[in-house]
Amino acid sequence: MKRHLKLFTLLILAVFVVSAGFGCQGMTCKKGVEYRPVYLEYWGVWDTAAQVAPLINTYQAKHPTIKITYRNFRYEEYEQKLLEAWADDRGPDLFAIPVTWLKEYQHRLVPIPPSINVPIWEMKGSIKPERTLTLKSFKSLSPQDVKTRYVPVVYDDVVLDDKIYGLPFSLETLVTFYNSSLLDKSSIPEPMRDFHDLIEQVPKITRVTEDNRVLYSAVSLGGTDNIPRFFDILSSLLLQSDVNMKGEWFSPIKDGGSRDRLTQVLNFYTDFARPGRLSYSWSDDLPNAFEMFANGRLAYFFGYSYHADELRDRGVVFDWGITNFPQTRGAEGTKYYTDYWITVVAKKSINAPSAWDFIQNASGKEIVRVYLNANKKPTALRSLIAEQMEDTDLKVFASQVLTADNWYEGYNIDLAEQYTAEIIDGLVSGEYTFDLAGTPLKLFVERINKTYTKTNE
Repeated sequence: MKRHLKLFTLLILAVFVVSAGFGCQGMTCKKGVEYRPVYLEYWGVWDTAAQVAPLINTYQAKHPTIKITYRNFRYEEYEQKLLEAWADDRGPDLFAIPVTWLKEYQHRLVPIPPSINVPIWEMKGSIKPERTLTLKSFKSLSPQDVKTRYVPVVYDDVVLDDKIYGLPFSLETLVTFYNSSLLDKSSIPEPMRDFHDLIEQVPKITRVTEDNRVLYSAVSLGGTDNIPRFFDILSSLLLQSDVNMKGEWFSPIKDGGSRDRLTQVLNFYTDFARPGRLSYSWSDDLPNAFEMFANGRLAYFFGYSYHADELRDRGVVFDWGITNFPQTRGAEGTKYYTDYWITVVAKKSINAPSAWDFIQNASGKEIVRVYLNANKKPTALRSLIAEQMEDTDLKVFASQVLTADNWYEGYNIDLAEQYTAEIIDGLVSGEYTFDLAGTPLKLFVERINKTYTKTNE
């Protein structure tokens, strides 16, 4: 009798355990691989763990089976750390890269899948709603969705072969920082609006010794090594001047009009570093342009939103402001340069669907808004532009994102920047001159096109 009672008791317990598993409200009693804990490693550079916390915490609150660990690195070590980790099969599941690295890294990435299955918390029950962990299937963003939701440059950059390879949380554009105090001392009531204004203002602001040593500078143009993101500044001028740069190959001198415009831009840029020219205001022996601006000796500095953060942190003693990057007077429309980062998923990740689910959710309007507001970053989403136009700190940046663009489509942006610097420095020093054969232009194009050849993967 006792034996039968024991068997009956065990049977009842077994039925209870099995049935409880189908109705449980916690994640630990769920069955199947879909409910197993997933651990994602996320790598980046500029954002700290505190800065990405709004993205991660908000996502994890609704996705309890997914845990995300974020690590940030110095830019100088980042690429090497990625390569070393992949060599040992221990790289991150998702990571941030400059959008200009995308073609170089494409073979290491997995594009967004058509759909994703992931457990989420849901409220179920009409009389007494209870939170229940439910496996849901979500349709991923399509290329058309990217075109609709994001500013135009994002679609142009992240969609390769009709597949989405990454998404941005924000979008940086190059703007003008100005020193109001220095402009006032030079009897200039308002910051420049276009490059015509700049040329007029340079002689009023720049102070040079008899041996051409610059004491105070109107603008950081004409140099390379001591001008942060000089490549972006030059690219802005090239885009505004309609130099033909986009395409499978770098071909700005194929037609005569584009060739002439490229020559004009290079002359315009380098004249700022040529003593004796009306626009002379820069030399290679000056300090880093940002440091010179922060110390009150530079009237105009071209930079990004993170430069504004650093100026606020330093508490500089002069009045400064931000305005749009100058345009060419009389030009139709506006063109601004963007240099932004995207988050991508490693092909070697065993949790790629979960990583993509995080990126899609975190880059959506409601979650990313918290991140953008907390970190004072400009949006990449069309739906948040009007909102940011009401924010004093973000208004200028937000006003530029719709017409932001870039041009580099090669496989090694660092080498392309190095080659560009060599041409600029050669023109300033006199090593290169614009002869009838167009030697510096041909050399420039040949060198940049070296970086458009895919290396061994």
